[in-house]
Amino acid sequence: MVDQRNVCVRCGEELKGVFCYSCGEKKLERKDKKLSHFFEELIASVFVADGKFLSTIKLLITRPGELTRNFVIGIRRKYLSPLQLFFFANLIYFIFPIISTFNTSLEVQMYQLPYSSQIEKVVITHLAKSGENKELFKTNYERVSNSNGKLLLIILVVLQGLFLKLLFFKREDLYLIDFFAGSAYFYGFYILFALVLFPALFNLGVGLFSFSIGGMMNEATLSIILLAVVIVYMYALIKGAYSTSKAGAIWRSLLLGVFLIPSFIIYRYILFWVTFWMVV
Repeated sequence: MVDQRNVCVRCGEELKGVFCYSCGEKKLERKDKKLSHFFEELIASVFVADGKFLSTIKLLITRPGELTRNFVIGIRRKYLSPLQLFFFANLIYFIFPIISTFNTSLEVQMYQLPYSSQIEKVVITHLAKSGENKELFKTNYERVSNSNGKLLLIILVVLQGLFLKLLFFKREDLYLIDFFAGSAYFYGFYILFALVLFPALFNLGVGLFSFSIGGMMNEATLSIILLAVVIVYMYALIKGAYSTSKAGAIWRSLLLGVFLIPSFIIYRYILFWVTFWMVV
């Protein structure tokens, strides 16, 4: 009779070692239940002891399209997946929000965006019905919005991936997932370097003087930097990842720069409603 401790809990095959030869499931041991093991796996999934993390970061900087190209052709185990990198970058940005470019205050939502007239009516109606103080509502809204703004960044990845697919609608050899991968790698790079590393180094440098990043990194400056990063980086990514000509990469990267405006508007619109539903 087979010892049930040596039977795979997933498929029922008899185990000959730690891993099931049939389905690959690992035999659960006592140490696997420890909290320390959970954190070990969490760290390993991001940094990966075999060097995936460093290899991915290196290619992300030096050869923007290479990671996506490898993903497209099926070389995936050597590097962090697009979502692994994106969520790692998002986690770093969540912990170190040096520049809150994705946060949107209630005032901006109500008065400075194309859909603001709708939002203003919704907020005013809510305040009138609930009797809630506007300043208290604003404080609660912006506290929740600041957290949601980072969690909902995946919306930008999806929007850019869909737009990339549209730009390559004639390429039957490329699938939607290939464009989501390129978009996730791009936003992983953008968050890590444009929103975290660059501002941190800038703050470190100007810390020797009497001014801060706040006076220089205003909305207009950030928009210009964002646009420049999108166009230059996406040019290199598109050309390297999707085997297109220089001219093809140029016009597509320029259109992506233009598309940034409506994608951010859509992102902020969704951000408002998710946050509003959470605070009312």
